[in-house]
Amino acid sequence: MANQAIVDGDFGDAPITIDREGFLGLVVKALSTTLEDTVGTREASGFINLVGLAVSEEIQAQYLRAAGAPQLNREVLVGALVDLKRRLGGDFFVIEDSDDRIVLGNRHCPFGDLAKACPSLCMMTSHVFGHMVAESQGYGRVTLADTIARGAEGCRIVIDLDADAPDEGGQAYYGRSDA
Repeated sequence: MANQAIVDGDFGDAPITIDREGFLGLVVKALSTTLEDTVGTREASGFINLVGLAVSEEIQAQYLRAAGAPQLNREVLVGALVDLKRRLGGDFFVIEDSDDRIVLGNRHCPFGDLAKACPSLCMMTSHVFGHMVAESQGYGRVTLADTIARGAEGCRIVIDLDADAPDEGGQAYYGRSDA
């Protein structure tokens, strides 16, 4: 069908790969690329922070409703972070869960190749995780130690819960009551 002209307006069997998710991916990619090209990756990450905050508030509210609690305890929080990325198509898993830090790994980027074209999208993970952790634990510093978007085979997300822990280039997030 690829070499045949369509004369009746029926594209039903045409090799067109656009669906709702693909369309939204194209929109996000165009917005992110335009933003990065216009203001730079660093500034684009700032704008994505604002989007991440708005998105994380809704996500947090849904997990709080599902948990039937006003705040996510530590165990439920870690489960929520992994579950969220699973629902988005990622393959996140717990590497470490100690009193001072949570380290998550990921074998499949929820944003797919889109993240490689727009690395500032990785900041969406940082912002959503950071805001959720800060709201439930009071503080969290998220370091995107390794990312698929930067060429790693997988992602390694380090979430420090102790503000005095050595900073490896992460972004700090504070809960509203601790700001």
